Amino acid sequence: MPAPPDMAERHARVLARLTELGLALAEQTFEDAQGAETPAERMEAVKAFHTVSRSVRQCVALEARLVRQQAQDAREAERALAAAPPRKPGGAELSRRISAVRDAVTRVIWHEVEDDESAAWLEEMLDEGIASDCVRDDFCAEPLDDHIARLCQEMGLSEDAALNWRDLPDPPAPPPVPDEDNHDDPPDDTASPPADAPPEPPPQNSG
Repeated sequence: MPAPPDMAERHARVLARLTELGLALAEQTFEDAQGAETPAERMEAVKAFHTVSRSVRQCVALEARLVRQQAQDAREAERALAAAPPRKPGGAELSRRISAVRDAVTRVIWHEVEDDESAAWLEEMLDEGIASDCVRDDFCAEPLDDHIARLCQEMGLSEDAALNWRDLPDPPAPPPVPDEDNHDDPPDDTASPPADAPPEPPPQNSG
C-alpha cells in the first residue's frame, strides 16, 4: 500500500537531514583520526568513523529506496487509473459538453462555408456526430479542444479554424419562424356583400 504523499515527503526530508548530519559527523571523526596523538586514540576515532560512515550509507540507501518506491507507486496508480472503467457523465455535464461542442463547431462551419445550404448540411452532420459520440461513457473524458478538433477533422473543416474557434464570431441567428396562429389573411376584394346590405339602385337612363 503506498504511503500518503505527506508522509512520504516527511520521510524524505528526515532521511536527507540524517544524511547531512551523518556526513558532517563522519568528516569530524576522520579529522579526529588524523589528529590523534596516540595509537589508541586513533583506533577509537577510526572505529567511530566506520560506524558513522555505515549509518550514512544506510541513509543514502534508504533515500534511493524511497525514490524507487514513490516511482513504483506512481506507475501503479497510473495503471489503475487506465484500467478503471470511464466514469459515465451526468446529465448536466453531458448537456454542457454538447452545448459547448455544438457552439464551437458551428462557429467553424460558418467561418468556412459561403452559403446557407452547405452550412445546414454540415450542421446536420455535426448533430449526427454528437449523437453518435454522446452515447459513449467516455464522452466527456476527452478534452474539449481535442473533441472539437476531432469533429472538425471528421467533417473536413479547417484544422486552424478548429484550433482557434474561440476567436471566431458567433454564427448568424436563424430566421424567425412565422406564427401561423396569429397570421392575418389579406382582405378578399371579391367577397360578396353581406346578406342584409341594401341593394344598389339601378342605373338611370341619360335620355
